Amino acid sequence: MAVQVLFGAIGNGFLPLAERVMPGGSRQCPVCGWRGRAFRNFLSADEVISGCICPGCGSFDRHRQLVLGVRSELAKSKGSGSGPRVVLGYSLSTALRFLLEHEGVARCYRTDAALGDDRFAPDFLSDLRRSPFGEGTFDWVFCSHVLEHIGELDICVNEILRMLKPGGLAWIQVPFEGGLAHSRRIRVDPHRAHAHAWQFAPDFGSLLERDGWQVTEVVAVEMLLATERRLYGIDPQERFWLARKNGGSK
Repeated sequence: MAVQVLFGAIGNGFLPLAERVMPGGSRQCPVCGWRGRAFRNFLSADEVISGCICPGCGSFDRHRQLVLGVRSELAKSKGSGSGPRVVLGYSLSTALRFLLEHEGVARCYRTDAALGDDRFAPDFLSDLRRSPFGEGTFDWVFCSHVLEHIGELDICVNEILRMLKPGGLAWIQVPFEGGLAHSRRIRVDPHRAHAHAWQFAPDFGSLLERDGWQVTEVVAVEMLLATERRLYGIDPQERFWLARKNGGSK
């Protein structure tokens, strides 16, 4: 792993030089509009992900896929007045909040369980397991890379469903491990920087199933052409789950 981190760091170090010597690359960020030759590598003590971070805004490929999905959904409601008006985001990135507030959403609130990361700058703190919000409060709820950290998965999913207005949407993302046969609850490792309580497998969508909503898995390889995935630097297997609460206008 140390060797992979070293080579990843060297690659990141050469990117600014490559941009100056050979400007005008064939990559583009749909969040901030950055254009260049390559996305940066993500580096941590226990993981290296090649070419996934935008040098302009810091978005990951999962953020960029979600942004494209949001724009597509907003386009469907454009001119009809049926777009979302009140949105809640758990650990919602600054980039996505900016997008929502400037492309069709009147109020977007960010919440988190702690104040530990300035990137998310929550408007207030709340625990997803014991949400303080009333039933049917939000048109949309975003929950990106949160559920894997909480052991009480069913409680959290039920809370998201409860908070949505009839016809509302939940946008859910979790880290996906394709090599697993089944999702499983695991012991939290206190030595990992981003300790997980779950490992999610291809059956994750079934864990979201409830009588009160319809769940759709949106996979990048099915959502985007190969040329689009290359342009935006999105892994073919990146995905999110879109859950629409029953009732309301479609």
